[in-house]
This record gives sequence, C-alpha cells and structure tokens, in this order.
Amino acid sequence: MKNKLIFAIFIPLLVSGVCVNAQRFIDQRITIENGRSSLITFKPGSAAKDLAASDNEKFFSEIFSLPLGSKMVKTKSAKLFSDFADEKYQLYHNGLKVEFANYTLHYIKGNLVSMNGEMYDTSDVNTQPDITESEALNNAVKYAGVKVLMSKTQHGKEIGYQPKGELLLIPVQTAGDHYRLLLSYKFDVFSAEPFLRSYIYVDAKSGEILLDNPIMKHAGDHAHEKELENLPMIGAENQPKQDLPSIFITGNASTRYSGLKSIETSLVNNKYVLKDDTRGGGVNTYNNNNGFYTNLVKTNISDTDNNWTTAEHSANGNDVALDVHWGVEKTYDYFKNTFNRNSYDNQGAVLESYIHVQDPQAPGSYANAAWTGSEMIYGDGNGTFKPLTAFDVTAHELGHAICQEEAGLVYQKEPGAINEGLSDIWGAVVENTFAPEKQNFTIGEDIVKVSPYYLRSMSNPNSGLSSQPDTYKGTFWKNASSTCIPNNNPNSPGYNDSCGVHYNSGVLNHWFYLLVMGGSGTNDIGSSYNVSGIGFEKAAKIVYRIETSYLSANSTYSDLTAYGILAVKDLYGVDSPEHIATQNAFYAVGLGQAYAGGGNPVTDTQAPTAPQLSASSTTQNSTVLSWNGATDNVAVASYDVYRGITLLGTTSASTYTATGLSPATSYSFTVKAKDAAGNISVASNAVNVTTQAAGTGVSYCSLSASSAADENIGNVKFANINNSSTGIAGYENFTSIIGNVVKGTTYPLTITPNWPLIKFSEAYAVYIDFNGDGDFTDGGELAWSKAGSTTSPVTGNITIPATAVTGNVRMRVILKYNSVPTSPCGTISYGQVEDYTLKITSAGAFNSLISEVSGGTKAISIYPNPVKDVIKINSSSDSEFKYQLIDVLGKVVLSGETSAQTINVESLLEGVYILSLDNGKEKVTQKIIKK
Repeated sequence: MKNKLIFAIFIPLLVSGVCVNAQRFIDQRITIENGRSSLITFKPGSAAKDLAASDNEKFFSEIFSLPLGSKMVKTKSAKLFSDFADEKYQLYHNGLKVEFANYTLHYIKGNLVSMNGEMYDTSDVNTQPDITESEALNNAVKYAGVKVLMSKTQHGKEIGYQPKGELLLIPVQTAGDHYRLLLSYKFDVFSAEPFLRSYIYVDAKSGEILLDNPIMKHAGDHAHEKELENLPMIGAENQPKQDLPSIFITGNASTRYSGLKSIETSLVNNKYVLKDDTRGGGVNTYNNNNGFYTNLVKTNISDTDNNWTTAEHSANGNDVALDVHWGVEKTYDYFKNTFNRNSYDNQGAVLESYIHVQDPQAPGSYANAAWTGSEMIYGDGNGTFKPLTAFDVTAHELGHAICQEEAGLVYQKEPGAINEGLSDIWGAVVENTFAPEKQNFTIGEDIVKVSPYYLRSMSNPNSGLSSQPDTYKGTFWKNASSTCIPNNNPNSPGYNDSCGVHYNSGVLNHWFYLLVMGGSGTNDIGSSYNVSGIGFEKAAKIVYRIETSYLSANSTYSDLTAYGILAVKDLYGVDSPEHIATQNAFYAVGLGQAYAGGGNPVTDTQAPTAPQLSASSTTQNSTVLSWNGATDNVAVASYDVYRGITLLGTTSASTYTATGLSPATSYSFTVKAKDAAGNISVASNAVNVTTQAAGTGVSYCSLSASSAADENIGNVKFANINNSSTGIAGYENFTSIIGNVVKGTTYPLTITPNWPLIKFSEAYAVYIDFNGDGDFTDGGELAWSKAGSTTSPVTGNITIPATAVTGNVRMRVILKYNSVPTSPCGTISYGQVEDYTLKITSAGAFNSLISEVSGGTKAISIYPNPVKDVIKINSSSDSEFKYQLIDVLGKVVLSGETSAQTINVESLLEGVYILSLDNGKEKVTQKIIKK
C-alpha cells in the first residue's frame, strides 16, 4: 500500500506565479494527499531563518503566494529536547481566523530546516454573514438536542461558561474529498442535559451545521464512555488557587488498582487532604459525594495520619480517589521529567479531579471518565465497569488534553482515530514507566468486569470488548472516507462512533506495539513484515515529536506515516536502526513501504497504465476528448492533456474540452495518467483531429467548472424543457434537448441545485444567443441571473424578445459557487455548466388562435383562470365535452372527453394555452394560463 506523497520543487501551493525571494531557499516541497498539507524543506545553510525572523509576513506571503488580505500570525514558540525548537503560525484572512490552517517552522540547532502544516485557498471566500450569531446559536443548540445549557447551572456559572460565537472560516471536506472554506460561527456548546460538549460550527450563510467536533468524547463500551477535552478560556487554570494554609507532606496510599504508593498531600486544619502543591498549578482530588456532574462540589478527602489505608477508605469507596491522585501526579511527572512539559498546556495548569460523580439521567450507573477542560470526573461504573479510576485511564484522558493543545486533531474519521490512538499510547507509556508490572499493552484491564477483561489490546487489536483493525483498511476497519457522515450520539439511530474513531485507532496502537516490541508476520493486505523493536523510551520520544511538531487538525494516517519517518530522522538520523524500525512498523500495519536502504522516502514508484483516448463533437474551435482504461496499483489521481508537446491542462475527470483551436486545422492530442505520488504513465494513443472550416455551422465558446463534485445542476425547467441530471462533469452538453419558445412570450425558469453532502451558496446565470450569431455577448443575452444563496430551487422569468431570430439557438445555464458568473466563456472553479437548444418561432400562429377565442357563453363558464391543477367547467348541459389544449406552437398537448366537468392540467408546463370545448351543441374557445 502506498503513501500518497507528491514531490514537487518550487511549485506554490495555492495560486500560480512564483515569488523568487523566499522561494530560492526551498529545497523541496512534499505535498501530502490532495495538497491540503505539506512539508517544505530548506536548503542547508540558507538564509531562510533570517527572512522568517525579520519579516515573517513577507516570508509566508512569498512561500505560499498568499492572496491579498491573507497573513500568518505567530501563536506559539516551544523548545523541544536540546536541539529542537518550533514556531507555530495561524492563517487569517481579512481578520478572520482560518480554522485548522496552521504551519509550524522547525529549527534544529538554530537553523530553519523545514516547515509543515495545513494550508487552504483563501482566494475565493465570502466573509459577510447572512444570519446573526443568535440565529446560529439557536441552530447549534437545536442540532445538539440541548435541553439545559451548562450556563444555566451553578457549575457553569462557577467556571464562567457562556456559549459565545466566533466568526471564522472553516475548511469543510466535500464530496470530492477536497476542502472548501466556508464562513462559519463556532460555538462551544456545553450541555448539562443531555451531558455533552462540542465545538459546533454553523454556516454563517445558510445556518446549516458544518461540523460537530466533540470536546467531550462519547466512547460507549469502546473506551470509558465519555471523555472531555481542554477549553482553555474557561478552565480552572485561569482561576486563582484557593488560599488555604497548608503544609506539603508525603503520604502512603493503598490504592485500589495499583497497590501501596507514595502520594503528595497537604496538611489543612490538622487533617491531610489530597492536595499537591508541588506540581505545576497543583494536583487536587475531590469527592463529589454522588452528586451530578452538572454541579461539581470541591469536598476534600481527608486522613488523620497521612497513612491512607484500605480499611479507612474502601468502605465508602474513597480508595479510588487514591488511584486518581497518584495517577494524575505520575502522569504529570512523566511529561515533566521526559519532555520538560509543565502540565497539559505546558503553562502549569492545575489538575483537578472528582470521584463519585453521577449522571442525572441514570443515577447509580455512571460508567464514565471525562476530561472537562481542566478537571476530570469519574463515575463508579455499572455491570460492565468497575469505578473508572485506573492508572492507564487517567493517563489516557490527560493525553487527550495534550493532543488538544498541540495537534488539535479533529475528533472524527482518521484524525479522530489518531487522537484516540495517541491517548492509548500515553496510557501504555506512563503505565510502563511507573507500573511496569501491569499489562502495559492493554487498556482498561483494571476496570472491566466481563470477558476479555480489558477494553483494547495494542498487541492484538482484533481482541478486546470491540474488535479493532490492526492493519490500515484491513479487517474490522470502519468507513472513514468523505462519504461517512460523523455521528457521535450513541442514542442516535445513525451513531457511527464519529466514523470509527475508537475502532480505527487500533492501527496506530498496533504500530506502537511493534515499534516497541518488534514482531514479524503477514498483515491483512498480504504484506510480510519484520520489525526490530526499539523499546518504550525511544518509541515514546518519536511519538511526542510527531504529535507536538508535525500533526495538525485534519492529519490522516498517510500524514502520520510521512511525519513519523521525518520525526525519527530528526531524532536519530537517516538509516538509523530507529528509522528502519519506524518505517517497517508502519509497513507492518499497511502504511507506506518497507525500508529498502539509502534513506529512502516512503513513496510509490509504480506508474499508472496508459489511457485510451478518443475525440468527438469537433467544431471550428474546439473538440471534446475522452478516455478510459488507465489503472494504478492504488489509484489514478489526475490526467495531463497535451496538444502536441504542449500541456493544455490537468483534470481529474475522464473528459476534457480543448478550446481555442483554429478552423480547418489539424491537431494531435495525447493524455497521460498520474497517481497521487506523482508517477506519470506513458502517453496514450495519439488522436488526430481536424477542425471544421470557417462558416461551417455555429461554434460557441466553451465554459466549464474545474469541479462539479460538491455542487451541480440537478434540474432545469424552462418552456417544455424539464431535464434532471446529477452528473459531475464541469460541462454537460444537453443541446439535443430542445425547448420550444415564441417571440414576445415570458416563460418561468426553475433551476434546482444538487448538493451531495453540504449546502453551498450558489449563484446563477442564463445566457441565450437571441440573435443566433454564435456568442452570448450581445445586449440582452444575459437573460437572467441570481446572486448567491442556498435557496432550492431558484426561480425567475425570461422573456423571448420580439426581435429574436427565428430558429435554433443556444441556451447556457450556469451554476457557480458564491458569486454570479461574469462571463459565459472560460473556466469557473466550482459549479456546473449546461447547454440546451431553444427553437424560437413567431407569435403569429398563436396570435391568430387568440383572435378566435370566443370567451365562453352565459351557459358555460371555465374557472379558475389562471389554473394550477384542475380546470372546472360549469354548464347547464349534461352532455360530455370533447376538449383540446393547444400550446403556443399550435401543437395539441392535451385532448380527450370529460363528463365530470373537470380537466386535469397538472402535467402541463407553466404557460399560455388555448382551450377548445365542444359538446355537439356549443363550441367554446378560451385562453388559459397555467401557473
């Protein structure tokens, strides 16, 4: 299985045009997946660091060719290990944060060696909201099913919680597996009933929910039920520590799960309490006295002689507090001693924990452990779980807090699975450091009451309470593609664990196990592997560098593989035993390729097969090229289209319209297939095309969208055209469909957009070549347009001018993301274009019919008029009527007999008709308007 890397040198990520200043320092760009994330390495000894230090705005602008209004802002600096340092930057556009768009500059021994992160195209974004923050909050609360916001509770008031909205731009994964920036309100929705917490992003244009990124992670029986992450703006680390007179003392604690341990306590009012003032802002453990999590109470747990025995504390279950207190202290110690990290935020945040916490919806059976930003809460379990206060559980939860502060992995699909895997890794590492006698490669072995008596296994992920995959996309892998809609609500019928975050984490878990312990075998996709283990200490150091320096919000397993190999090379060097083991461990779980010597990167070297090319619909100035038959060992990503030796363009579709050709001229075309790693096939068969001579028919300019995968035209209704299509080609030729129209007549227009996943703001334009001269540039030929919105369908009216030519002309219908098309020719980024034929006729024939209308008699009346569904006939005669309805072209479109005094016209298109009634005694004609 290949790792999708594309190697390219000196190619800007966002727009064309190379700026020479900063670009000259670049050694190479490595673009991962679809261009969203990348690594840029700098030439040894270059002055890149000087430019970055002196003018970072210019540095980033030149590196990425940032459009006007976009800039990178420094957010953090950190020194890692002895020779490593990072600087983190955030992208803003017109003052709005672009969520997840971060880049990290990597320094080794003071030299800027590389930078990596996520970048998104800000050249075509809308920054004006159509709904208010209040409207957006209502939508977010309704979506989450909130009955009581935490702001209404005492605990919410204590921590200062308010669901304030932030207006920003968010990259949203679309049906084409790409990302689009949408204007959004971001809310921290903290609900007391039901108990949940998420960042919910609401489209500021349409009010649709764009992303639900859980802070509280519901895990069900896949982990320890519900987990919470960090929210620094309201956490207890921003609250002053209680000013209590205390004396620090070391005590002896008989923990429930880990035996006799030493803990740090404080002497308060002649009693020892579980308050440790020696670590960061403090480690404090409280008894919530079986109160609900909506109103946490800071009740100290005390001991008279600082010898915390089982006899004294197990009867009321308070011995589990000793597990928590010791577990949090040791987790803090591990990160401080190993990485000089001062608490989860590296700023000394206080760590507070509460035991005996109850769920108001299910008192007495709260089988959860949760992280709420700066505090942990622990339930006492149920029939499946003991109290969830085990050592690896504590380290797992605090691992989520570190991930939130550093990588910020979105909690869904592959990023969410990596998030879960990292927390399991830290649970294993911390447990191995301070309790190596435990089962370090199983998670939750102390708290599960039922077989197999643990939650997850890193050595054998297929086992455990729920089976996990040990190979990427192997057995037990859950769908995490762009087609999966994340659902994190276990009570919902569509619950899917946010697209498998607690299942697919098994791949990362097993990679870490093999990296530590080594192993050999054949994985689920048939790859034989052999890994030499490097032990806990080195493996953990590699993971920490991956997480704190390289991973970003939407990192996938492909990103993880590339960055893991970069991290181990940073730490231990190219071709080192650690490098070899790391790369082979990734290969063992189905990621990348096995190490082959020479510092080889994780790349795919197999090119696709050649396409089979053909041409059709050749005019004076264009021809349509189409192809098939290209295959690849993983997937074909795109195609390069050539005219002779000239590259015309690159497309992911299997068709391409070559335009700008000269009449009566011969051309030769070929196509080459490319995969995601940049491997290019040999050229297809050459297709020779001769364009039509000048004056042969009418040739219209071409217009096509680069991508129609995320929004396209679902239906067009105009005159007698009623065409439905969900194709995703940027241009669709429906000129074989003919609409009959009459000069001087107005016709209703209806266009229905199609969105496979997300509603985008769409604008429209309809061009009609009324004078038949082969273009759409004459006055009045922009027949109708509409500004961007998420309305569906959109409607309007078009009048056929009395001066229009008689005969067949072209009608061009355009759907374009966000803004009204400014030209009927060329290329648009997102949307779709459809062409139809209109047959324009004179109004004379129809007008002559109108002049013959009798208007009915006193004995016969016809109503309603205008009519929508049924015409009713009021007549004194009981005779059957024969009827005909005639359209504007003089064509009989409906006829028959009626004895029920009604005619159903629901099937007719909107417009003007002539109704003729005849019962053998009376004959009536009347103009009918169908609405």
